[in-house]
Amino acid sequence: MSNKLLLLLILGVVFFSACSDDDDKDSPKDFNGTYSTTSTDRVLDLKYSDAVFIGKSVDFNSTDNKSATLKLQGVVPGESETVLSGVSLVASGSTYTFSAEDKNDSRTVTLEGSIVKGKLTVNVSVKFAQNELMKTWDFSAVKMSWAPHDYPLTEVDLGFTKMKITTGLLATMAPTMLAKELMNYLQNVTFREDGNIVATYNAATATEENPEPEADWQTSPLNLAQYCVKDGVCYVFLSLDMIMRQVDMDQEGRSTGTDPILGAIEQLLTNGIPVHFEKTVGTDGKDALYVYLDEVLLKQLGPLLPMVEGLIPEDMAFEASILGKTISVPIGPILENLPGALEVTTAMQVGLQFKGAE
Repeated sequence: MSNKLLLLLILGVVFFSACSDDDDKDSPKDFNGTYSTTSTDRVLDLKYSDAVFIGKSVDFNSTDNKSATLKLQGVVPGESETVLSGVSLVASGSTYTFSAEDKNDSRTVTLEGSIVKGKLTVNVSVKFAQNELMKTWDFSAVKMSWAPHDYPLTEVDLGFTKMKITTGLLATMAPTMLAKELMNYLQNVTFREDGNIVATYNAATATEENPEPEADWQTSPLNLAQYCVKDGVCYVFLSLDMIMRQVDMDQEGRSTGTDPILGAIEQLLTNGIPVHFEKTVGTDGKDALYVYLDEVLLKQLGPLLPMVEGLIPEDMAFEASILGKTISVPIGPILENLPGALEVTTAMQVGLQFKGAE
């Protein structure tokens, strides 16, 4: 009898211990919550196309400890929220791993990751359906049109007379000057199938000792700018956090108030910048692309002009050729008169011309 009692006691202790271990072990339901790349309690380690992506959040929710729903907040270009439900969870010690796919007519989203108490790791891959932009485009020219043509912006002294610089004249002069400058800094732009926009740009920095350094062409990092095409319009999404991270700027102390300038920026970052485009075939038989902003968006950017004016030196100017003479056109007065010009503007396009890369 004593042997049986001892056996029962041993089994009871083993059973109790096993139950206690299960009770103490964290389950997926204990991990429910919002994980952010800026949080210290629920840390999000997010990668998009195998590259770090900060400034985002993901909601994790499990009701049965076997599966979960993940909500990606602003991760997929053009989607404020991407929901993946019924994602199976696989236990590995105190860590749970998962993988899932969500597909519709415009894109396929796949993700894999893991979750442990206090940290959610998610690797996201996206493949968009083919569109007209999806290739590499070499920069070739700047195009600009502005109506009405006769709104005065500033005037310049030609020596024998003074000449008014109007909206129409500026639209004629500016593209050549801008294209010449841009060619020194921008080589091409690629619209990738994952929704990223990357550019080949000149990273060389001029110094007093070397004012004209040799070009240092580099490819911009992923996840700074993304895009999606809807109803024939390309919406561009800029990741302010990623851009600030790239230039090593301190993110602490950034205002989150209701300043109209910040409000305009926030709206563009959330809804995407509408960029129109026209794809044609050039005289050489090769693809040509014109991407541009119209007067609707440019008028919305009006509140940003005071900020731009504050960044421009008072004596800043650009050179232009008028009547066979090279003159200096001050930028300050043009910026001061831009609000009035935009108010009466009926049609405007400012854009870049590209040709298909070889």
